[in-house]
Amino acid sequence: MPSCYFLTVCNGSSVDQQSNNVTLFNLVEQINVPPGAPPPPKGLIPLEIHSYWSLSASETTQDFEVRYILVAETGIETSSEVYRHRCKTHRYRTRCLGLPMPPVPGTYELRVEWRGIPEDPWSREQSVWPVIIAEVEPKPKITH
Repeated sequence: MPSCYFLTVCNGSSVDQQSNNVTLFNLVEQINVPPGAPPPPKGLIPLEIHSYWSLSASETTQDFEVRYILVAETGIETSSEVYRHRCKTHRYRTRCLGLPMPPVPGTYELRVEWRGIPEDPWSREQSVWPVIIAEVEPKPKITH
């Protein structure tokens, strides 16, 4: 079964075309929003979610689906849409544009789930990334 060995949230990324190495820019663990701010467009915070996977030889030709879940301390879960993947190598990197906005500020764990196709049960990976959604008053503008 696929295994997620790395999960993170960042502002952006770049892949070196010669080495195929990835650079992640500004890893994000806290997102500050003004009190009472409306949700972002489509309910997605404009950040990247990266998950890196290892697969066995028999899994490299099979489709699988992935979704990302923000899990609150209360147990409330906010999930992303479902993404379908097919990998041709033993390692696979995914990048999802948009972190789902949870219904309330708080402390969350970003988790990732996968399932085989057609529609096997979801399997939650052990990988976790902390995300805090904090309501913070904007700093006053300084004008001189």
